[in-house]
Amino acid sequence: MNTILEDFYELREILSSFDTLQKKYNWLLTDLDGSLPDKYLDHFIDYRIYTDGTKESTYWITGEKLTELANKEEIYFAWGVFSAFNKNEHIDLDMLKEEPYADGNPNFWVKTPTIQHPKAMTELVLWDSSLVLLLSKDEEISTNFRNRFKEFKDLEVYNKEPF
Repeated sequence: MNTILEDFYELREILSSFDTLQKKYNWLLTDLDGSLPDKYLDHFIDYRIYTDGTKESTYWITGEKLTELANKEEIYFAWGVFSAFNKNEHIDLDMLKEEPYADGNPNFWVKTPTIQHPKAMTELVLWDSSLVLLLSKDEEISTNFRNRFKEFKDLEVYNKEPF
C-alpha cells in the first residue's frame, strides 16, 4: 500500500505508528538531510560518509537501533529515504547499485509508484519537511500507519488529483 501525508512528522512519531514492526527489519538510510550528530554513528552496523559531494552518505542500521536513534532529541531529518530489508538480507554499502533518493525524484508522482530498491520491503520517504510517503509491501505496517495518521491519502489517488 502506498500512502502520503500532507503534513510532516518526526521520525520518532512515524516509527511509533508501526507498533514496533520496524524492529523486524534492517534499514538502509539514504539521501539524508538533517541533523545526525557524529556521536550517534555507533548505532549503525555500517555507514559511508562522503564529504566531497560526489556521493550521498549511506547508513545501515537495525530496526532496534533505528528506533533508539529516532528517540534522541537532537535527531531530525528534512529529507531522507528509509528502506526496510528483511533481517537476512545483507547490503554492501560499497557495492550499492540502487541508492534510493527523495530530493528531485519524479518517480513518486506517477500512476503507481514503486519502492526504489528491488529487495526492500518498505520505503519511508521524508520529503522537504512537508510530506511523508510510505510505500510498503508489509500491509501491517501500512495499516498501522494509516490507523495512526487518519489524514492520510492513498498515494495513487493523490497522484490523480489535479494540481
